[in-house]
Amino acid sequence: MIRFVLFTCMAFTTAFVGMSWAMRGFPASTVSPISALQPTLTTTFGGESAKAYDRKMWEAAHTSQSDKDPKRDVLRLDALQAATAYAMSPCDDTMKANLIAATTAYARAYVKIFDCPNPMMAMFCSEKKRDEANAAFSTPLDIRVSAALAEAFEQKGVVETDFPEELRLTVKQFAGPGLWSEPSPVCLPRMRAAGSGK
Repeated sequence: MIRFVLFTCMAFTTAFVGMSWAMRGFPASTVSPISALQPTLTTTFGGESAKAYDRKMWEAAHTSQSDKDPKRDVLRLDALQAATAYAMSPCDDTMKANLIAATTAYARAYVKIFDCPNPMMAMFCSEKKRDEANAAFSTPLDIRVSAALAEAFEQKGVVETDFPEELRLTVKQFAGPGLWSEPSPVCLPRMRAAGSGK
């Protein structure tokens, strides 16, 4: 009997609370330990950072500005020249050797500034040095070099294993997606003819 009275009281209490909640429009309030997120981005479409980026791209396309480091400028111009020559003549062995040598020297200069013993573990290396290396290799002239290297490597023919193992990741950073692992289809007939002539 006591159990019946207890259940009846619980049913009436639940019905009363449910009806009063329904009469107030089913309000729901939650307590959250996390406050509402506020936007941290202050940039707007067409803002100053977008204009600065557009200006940098215009400078890269129309000028050869660099950081005025004479040693790096020589490497930049060598890489630009070798990439342009290889893009125009991808089947020439001398052009290929020049491209590999110039790209290797360019990548070594980046690695020297970054000073990270193992590029595979770059996330554990100095962030400050990485930023210094990225800043040194992001001048308008470097942007032109990167575009020329990407165009050269799009010709295929140069493979990842043509570069020293410790520089391969860095070379890929400058080479773009065109660093293929198979010979250029344009040069295959010539390579086959040279092989059958022996």
